Amino acid sequence: MDTKNSTLLESAPIRESLQGVNQQAALVAQPMIRRHVPRRCRDCRVENAFHAWRDQHLTPSFNSLISFSNWGIPPAGKRAVIELVTATISVPSGEWARLRMFTSLGFTPSNLDFVLTPQGQVSGHQVLVATHAVRVYSDQLIEFNLNRDNAQTEGNAFICISGYMIDV
Repeated sequence: MDTKNSTLLESAPIRESLQGVNQQAALVAQPMIRRHVPRRCRDCRVENAFHAWRDQHLTPSFNSLISFSNWGIPPAGKRAVIELVTATISVPSGEWARLRMFTSLGFTPSNLDFVLTPQGQVSGHQVLVATHAVRVYSDQLIEFNLNRDNAQTEGNAFICISGYMIDV
């Protein structure tokens, strides 16, 4: 029993010497120089992540523009890297829709089409969904165009994007 107690009671190691007074004075006499050193993030995608969504009523029209400009993505000096796009579109039964994403890098536009898959009908409406893992870059514009085959009816669109920001 005494052996077990003696190992538990051993003290933690300590420093055996301290700086002398003249060593500390030498450190204080030197001027303090501070400069900003950029810190590399461990996982920049996590530290600079964003989610944004739009739930928009679709008025009678062949084309509806859904803009993410009200989210302020991307802010000046940053580029958005969008990794996930998910959407739920509801239109009257028997109708179809197409979803296209608009982004840009500088003055170069990008147009990306997403597949909408029918999920069934609810209360006289066709439910179309899309979930796509992507890698889309934008330093200005993030918009979606919802194209429908009937300009006489209303519908609804819910679109969510998720990603992260990088410096440009």
